[in-house]
Amino acid sequence: MNKPVIRNDLFAADVPLVDGTIEHVALLRDHTKVHFRTEQGEQAIFTFQQTVGVWDRRAVGQEIGGLSTLPVALANLYLKELLYNDVEFGELDQQTLDSVSVYSFTNSWSEMPILEIAAVEMLVQRGGL
Repeated sequence: MNKPVIRNDLFAADVPLVDGTIEHVALLRDHTKVHFRTEQGEQAIFTFQQTVGVWDRRAVGQEIGGLSTLPVALANLYLKELLYNDVEFGELDQQTLDSVSVYSFTNSWSEMPILEIAAVEMLVQRGGL
């Protein structure tokens, strides 16, 4: 059986991620905004629409090594169980869960996830915050 390979992207849209910094994470009613500054000082906002979960490991101020995106079925066991429990207890419907991906910003040194967001879609906006 082949194990799926999780790709770690170095760009989101045309925004370079490597050595950029997360400046602010805003948790809103049904979406999450991540304010980001590239290594060259450019600003970007990542908007995660229909957010169903956020796991932040003190991401603000940390340098990013990349961003991985994977379906819930391939997420780590802890996140997967939390999301499946939300379906079981009626806090999340199965149809929404089926369309969710887990977006993981990784630390540039350890390559471990420092911010994970389970959401339906990610949009990237360049420019002023």
